[in-house]
Amino acid sequence: MDEKNQMSPLGRLLMGILHRGTFVAAVLLVIFAGIMLFQRRQADGSFVFQNGDFGFLGVLGFMLLMAVYLVRSIKKEMQNPGGKS
Repeated sequence: MDEKNQMSPLGRLLMGILHRGTFVAAVLLVIFAGIMLFQRRQADGSFVFQNGDFGFLGVLGFMLLMAVYLVRSIKKEMQNPGGKS
Protein backbone atom coordinates (compact mmCIF):
# COMPACT_ATOMS: atom_id res chain seq x y z
CA MET A 1 0.00 0.00 0.00
CA ASP A 2 1.25 3.47 -0.82
CA GLU A 3 2.44 5.40 2.26
CA LYS A 4 0.44 8.49 1.30
CA ASN A 5 -2.83 6.54 1.48
CA GLN A 6 -2.26 5.12 4.96
CA MET A 7 -4.22 6.69 7.78
CA SER A 8 -2.34 7.72 10.92
CA PRO A 9 -3.17 5.90 14.16
CA LEU A 10 -4.68 9.08 15.59
CA GLY A 11 -6.77 9.57 12.45
CA ARG A 12 -7.97 5.98 12.62
CA LEU A 13 -8.87 6.43 16.31
CA LEU A 14 -10.80 9.64 15.64
CA MET A 15 -12.61 8.10 12.66
CA GLY A 16 -13.56 5.12 14.84
CA ILE A 17 -14.94 7.41 17.53
CA LEU A 18 -16.88 9.40 14.93
CA HIS A 19 -18.20 6.18 13.38
CA ARG A 20 -19.47 4.83 16.72
CA GLY A 21 -20.88 8.19 17.78
CA THR A 22 -22.80 8.62 14.55
CA PHE A 23 -24.19 5.09 14.84
CA VAL A 24 -25.34 5.80 18.41
CA ALA A 25 -26.95 9.06 17.23
CA ALA A 26 -28.87 7.15 14.55
CA VAL A 27 -30.13 4.66 17.15
CA LEU A 28 -31.21 7.53 19.44
CA LEU A 29 -33.14 9.15 16.57
CA VAL A 30 -35.09 5.91 16.07
CA ILE A 31 -35.74 5.71 19.83
CA PHE A 32 -37.01 9.32 19.90
CA ALA A 33 -39.37 8.65 17.01
CA GLY A 34 -40.62 5.51 18.77
CA ILE A 35 -41.23 7.41 22.01
CA MET A 36 -43.19 10.08 20.17
CA LEU A 37 -45.31 7.50 18.35
CA PHE A 38 -45.90 5.68 21.65
CA GLN A 39 -47.11 8.93 23.23
CA ARG A 40 -49.52 9.59 20.35
CA ARG A 41 -51.01 6.08 20.34
CA GLN A 42 -54.55 5.73 21.68
CA ALA A 43 -56.09 2.73 23.46
CA ASP A 44 -57.89 1.58 20.29
CA GLY A 45 -54.63 1.46 18.32
CA SER A 46 -55.13 4.70 16.40
CA PHE A 47 -52.79 7.67 16.52
CA VAL A 48 -53.71 11.27 17.34
CA PHE A 49 -51.13 13.71 16.00
CA GLN A 50 -50.81 17.37 16.91
CA ASN A 51 -49.59 20.28 14.79
CA GLY A 52 -45.91 19.87 14.01
CA ASP A 53 -45.69 16.13 14.67
CA PHE A 54 -45.26 15.23 11.01
CA GLY A 55 -42.65 17.96 10.63
CA PHE A 56 -40.79 16.61 13.65
CA LEU A 57 -40.91 13.07 12.26
CA GLY A 58 -39.74 14.38 8.89
CA VAL A 59 -36.75 16.11 10.47
CA LEU A 60 -35.93 12.97 12.48
CA GLY A 61 -36.15 10.89 9.30
CA PHE A 62 -33.87 13.26 7.39
CA MET A 63 -31.34 13.29 10.23
CA LEU A 64 -31.47 9.48 10.37
CA LEU A 65 -30.77 9.22 6.63
CA MET A 66 -27.84 11.62 6.92
CA ALA A 67 -26.45 9.71 9.93
CA VAL A 68 -26.67 6.40 8.05
CA TYR A 69 -24.96 7.99 5.04
CA LEU A 70 -22.19 9.35 7.29
CA VAL A 71 -21.68 5.97 8.99
CA ARG A 72 -21.43 4.32 5.57
CA SER A 73 -18.94 6.92 4.32
CA ILE A 74 -16.74 6.66 7.41
CA LYS A 75 -16.72 2.86 7.23
CA LYS A 76 -15.78 3.01 3.54
CA GLU A 77 -12.94 5.46 4.26
CA MET A 78 -11.60 3.35 7.11
CA GLN A 79 -11.53 0.26 4.89
CA ASN A 80 -9.77 2.07 2.05
CA PRO A 81 -7.94 5.23 3.22
CA GLY A 82 -7.54 7.80 0.48
CA GLY A 83 -10.17 6.19 -1.73
CA LYS A 84 -7.72 4.53 -4.10
CA SER A 85 -7.82 0.83 -4.89
